[in-house]
Amino acid sequence: MARQFIPFQDLWNMRIPVPYSGLVIDGDRAWSTGLLALDIDGDVRFPANAVEQAGVIIANARALLDRGGLAPGAVSRVVVYCAAHEPEPIAELAALFASAFGDDTLVETVPVPKFHYDGALVEADIFCAPSEPVVEEELPGGGHVRLKRENGLVLMNLTAPVDGLGRAVGGLLSTHRLSPDQLLSGWGIAPEPMLAAVPGHIAPRLPGFFAGALMPCYMIDERVHLYLTFGEGEVDISESRDAHVRLHMADAGDIAVLDGRYLGGASVDIGEQTKVVMDGLAHALAEQGMDFRNVVKSTAFYAGRNTPEEMHANMAVRNAYYEAPGPASTGVPIARMADPGAKVRIELVLRPLD
Repeated sequence: MARQFIPFQDLWNMRIPVPYSGLVIDGDRAWSTGLLALDIDGDVRFPANAVEQAGVIIANARALLDRGGLAPGAVSRVVVYCAAHEPEPIAELAALFASAFGDDTLVETVPVPKFHYDGALVEADIFCAPSEPVVEEELPGGGHVRLKRENGLVLMNLTAPVDGLGRAVGGLLSTHRLSPDQLLSGWGIAPEPMLAAVPGHIAPRLPGFFAGALMPCYMIDERVHLYLTFGEGEVDISESRDAHVRLHMADAGDIAVLDGRYLGGASVDIGEQTKVVMDGLAHALAEQGMDFRNVVKSTAFYAGRNTPEEMHANMAVRNAYYEAPGPASTGVPIARMADPGAKVRIELVLRPLD
C-alpha cells in the first residue's frame, strides 16, 4: 500500500506555514505530528488547562486516525510532553491517554520547561503498529520498567535511581535477550544534580547510548527516565562527526533511525545550528542512498528562550528540506543540551520508499 499523508490543517494550524502531515501511514505503522491544543488560527485552546487541552488533542488524534482508516485501538504508544511539573497532573494526563487509546498502550510522559505558545501545557505523539500488551516489571534497587514489543521492535520505558541504572539495564538486556548493538534509539531525562553521573553508570552496559542524548528535567522525582527502542533482529550502526555535528544511523532494515546533534563549541544561534544539523542529516542520508522523502517522522529537540520567534526560526530552517505532503514532525523544547553551547538535536525515523 502506498504511503498515506493525512493533513491536519482543517483541525488546527501552526502560526507559520509548514509542509508536514498530521499523520503518516506506511504499511502497518503510523506516526502523528506533535499534537497541540491549537485552533485553526494557531491560538492555544483552553490556556493553562492541561486536562482540557488533553481532551482536544485526543479528539484530534481520533479524527486523524479515522481519516486514515485506523481505530483508536491501533495506537501502540503515546508520548506525552507536559509543561505541568507536578506528579499529580502528569499522572492524570497519563491516565487520560491510556483511557482514550486502551490500557495496552504504552504511555510515556516527558516533562518539558514550557511550550513556545503561551498557555500550552501538553503536546502528544501518537504511534501505531501491531504490538503486544505492555509488560511492567519492578527493578532491583528501586524503579520500574514498562516494556512493549511492537512488530520487530522492543520499547523500554525505564525509571530508576542513577546508581541502579547500570544493573537495571544489564539485567533487562539479559532477561529479554537483547544486545546493546540492537539499540535503535536511546534518549533520556534526569534531574540536573545527577545528569553528569548517568553516562558513567550506563555506558558499560549500553555504549550506543551517548551522553548528548541526555537532557535535564524538572525535579519531579530523584530518578532517571530512559526511553529506549531496540530492534529484535540485526541492526547496522554507522556513525560520523565533524567539528559541529554528530550523526548516528541505526538501520534495522525496514526501519531506521538517524540522529543528528549539534556538538557545541561555537556561539551561533538556533537557526544556524539547525542548518548545520540538517545539512549533516542530508549528507548522511545521501551516503545511504536516501533523502528526506524517506523520513516518516522527525523529532527536533531544541533549547533556548522558548519563544514563538525562536521556535519559528528553527522550524523555518527544517521546513525548507521537505516538500508537502511531508513527514510527521514534532518539536520538543528542553531546558538545555548536555553539550555546552549546543541547542539542537534532531531524530529522523526512516522507511524505504516504494
